[in-house]
Amino acid sequence: MLLFYPVSFGLAISSKLDINFFLFICFFLIGAIIMRSAGCIINDIWDKDIDSKVDRTKTRPLASGEISLPKAIICLVILLFFGLIILTQFNTESIVLGVIILPLIFIYPLAKKFFFLPQLILGLVYNWGVFIGWSVAEFTVSFNYILLLYTSCVMWTLTYDTIYAVMDENEDREIGIYSSSILFGSRKKLILNILTILQFCLLLLLGYYFSYSYYYFILVSCLGIVMIFDINLIWNGFADNSLRFFKRNNIYGAIILLSLLVGNNLTYV
Repeated sequence: MLLFYPVSFGLAISSKLDINFFLFICFFLIGAIIMRSAGCIINDIWDKDIDSKVDRTKTRPLASGEISLPKAIICLVILLFFGLIILTQFNTESIVLGVIILPLIFIYPLAKKFFFLPQLILGLVYNWGVFIGWSVAEFTVSFNYILLLYTSCVMWTLTYDTIYAVMDENEDREIGIYSSSILFGSRKKLILNILTILQFCLLLLLGYYFSYSYYYFILVSCLGIVMIFDINLIWNGFADNSLRFFKRNNIYGAIILLSLLVGNNLTYV
C-alpha cells in the first residue's frame, strides 16, 4: 500500500470525488500491487548475494536458491507487461512520466552500495506517483503545490524506511553497504523527529494554500502528533519495534489520504 498512497495523494488534491476518481483509484491500486511486486523482484535480483548474508533476508526465494534467476526474470517480465497495460489506460503525459521513472526503479537497489543516503533515492523514486496522479487529473493544480506534496512524501518515506533499516544496521555495517540508519547514527531519533515535523508542516501549508476545511487541519495535526508519539515512545529506537512501525505507516498513509479527500471536497466547511 505504501506505493499506492503517493499516486492517490496526487489524484486526491487534483480532482473531486466522481466516477473518474474511483476508476483511477482502482487502476492505481492494481498498478501499485503489480509494480511493488516487480520492484521486490528487481531488488532481490540485485541483492541476492547480500541477502544471503543477512539473517532477516537469507530465506528470500532468490537468496536461498528456492527460485532460479531465469524464473525470477520471467516473473518480472510478466509483471512489467501487466504494469504497462495499466499505465496505457492513462493519458499520454502520465505514460511518459511512468516510463521516465522505470530506469530508476531498476537501478535504485545499487544506491545502497554506492550512495551514502539510499533511502533518499528510494523516497524520490517511490513517491514519483504523486506526479502521475496529478497528470492523470489533467494538471488541475499548480506544480508548486504538487512539489510541496511530493517533498512531504519523500520525507515520510525517508522516515519510515530509515526505521525499517534499523533492523539490518549492524549487518549492513559489517557487509559495507550504506543506509540512512547508519548515517544518522546516534542522532537518528532527532533527525526522524525533524523530518516528521517538516512532513506535516508541508501538509498543513498545502491545506492553507488550498483553503481546506478545518477538518483537514485537525486530521493532519492529530496524525502528526501520533507519529511523533510513535517514534519517541513506541518505536523508541529499538530494532525489534521497527517492523511494526513500518507496517503502521500503511494506516498513517490511509489517514493522510482521507485528510486530503476531506480537505479537497469540504473546502468551505
